Amino acid sequence: MGRAAGGYDSIFNAARAMGRIKDKVYRPIPENAATCDKLFQEYRTLYDSFGRGGNDVMKRLKVLKKSILKRG
Repeated sequence: MGRAAGGYDSIFNAARAMGRIKDKVYRPIPENAATCDKLFQEYRTLYDSFGRGGNDVMKRLKVLKKSILKRG
């Protein structure tokens, strides 16, 4: 293990090497911005439906899956 095997000699060395922050800014491509905004709104809708419990569709689907598996 360690540096001789392509790793790190300590957890501190590993954290120092992997935890570096890059000072880089990403800017959207202007012609893609409207599409990205629409995609983000769709993501938020899905998150609200599935992630926050506003819709119990996943629970209903699990019940259906179990009933199908019992028959099979």
